[in-house]
Amino acid sequence: MRVLPSAFFNEVAVHLPCDAALVVERLAAQGILAGVPGARLWPSYPELTPVLLLAATETTTDADLDALITALPEAIAE
Repeated sequence: MRVLPSAFFNEVAVHLPCDAALVVERLAAQGILAGVPGARLWPSYPELTPVLLLAATETTTDADLDALITALPEAIAE
């Protein structure tokens, strides 16, 4: 997994080693709202299939971030 680009504010694109939509579904099943698959926003660009768009705002808690950080590796590996 890598961050695209390396500089960001409160939104970030992450390149995953698998389909981002599957990861979002797996995390949603655990009650974690993980972000938006890039291919959902730009369906005519299949190269965005592994890109996950994440955002963190003032309403995002440390517990929200911890839950995502803990669950993400397993969701990617499934």
